[in-house]
Amino acid sequence: MLRHACCLFTVVMVAAAAEPPSAEGTIDSETFLYDQKGGILHYQGNVQLRYPGAFDLDCADLEIRLQSGGSKLDRIIASTNVVMTMVQAPTTNAANLLLKPGATNRAYAALAVYNGTNNTVTLTGSPQFGQPWVEAAEGSFKADVITFDRANDRFMGTGNFRMIVKPGALPKG
Repeated sequence: MLRHACCLFTVVMVAAAAEPPSAEGTIDSETFLYDQKGGILHYQGNVQLRYPGAFDLDCADLEIRLQSGGSKLDRIIASTNVVMTMVQAPTTNAANLLLKPGATNRAYAALAVYNGTNNTVTLTGSPQFGQPWVEAAEGSFKADVITFDRANDRFMGTGNFRMIVKPGALPKG
């Protein structure tokens, strides 16, 4: 595996985590291509992105697209057997039942796309993979499309939505 350390890597991690982690991050893959003119970083084969204590991403293919000028993130596209592990940052949303601050949450998808323009992450499945789903200590949910609006701290499930809430997860009263 090749270990890649790029100055642009920091941009990716800021997009992935609510606050930049204090630990060093890494991306490992079988191959790597940086198209400086096109502003594309492309990792293929057993891609493992690690930011200890904040965010892990595993997939077969990861493409990072920068906006023209190369200073801002346009999109991050992770595909094929995508597994994201996140440590939930503190939130001001008291109604956030499934994603408690400090909890480890895991998302599974065939395709995960981060859009830098509107600060959203969209998870989709495929006929072979099935629906994307999110697991947390308090329960899980799945839908045909799951969108996380990072700017507004909101999740949305569209199409065949199902949520499983574990006993004790809901507030009493």
